[in-house]
Amino acid sequence: MKLYKNFLNSINGIKISFKENSLILELIGGIFLLPYLFFLQQSEYLKLLILTVYFFLLAFEIVNTSIEKLCDKITNEHDLDIKRIKDLSSAAVFIVLLILIFLITYTLFI
Repeated sequence: MKLYKNFLNSINGIKISFKENSLILELIGGIFLLPYLFFLQQSEYLKLLILTVYFFLLAFEIVNTSIEKLCDKITNEHDLDIKRIKDLSSAAVFIVLLILIFLITYTLFI
C-alpha cells in the first residue's frame, strides 16, 4: 500500500511539473529530439546516451522547480542567499542542457 501511495505522489508531482513553463519548453524540445534520434544514423549507444541525458534534463528541471518553490515559501522578499540557492539549482539544469547540446552537436559533425 505504501508503494502505491508513493507511486501516486510521483504521478501527482509529474502532473504539477507539467504546468511549469521551463519544463513545457523542454518537452517541446523533446518533440523534435525524438524524431531526430529515430532518423540519426549513429550507434544505438549514442542515441541512448542522448535520450538519457534528455531525461536527466527533465529530472533536474523538476528538482530546480522544487527548490525555487521551497525558497519562495521561505520568503518572497529579496534575499541574497536565496538568490544564490536558486542560481545554483538553475546552473545544474544549465550544465545538463549544455551536455545535451554538446552531444547533439557532436552527432552533426561525426
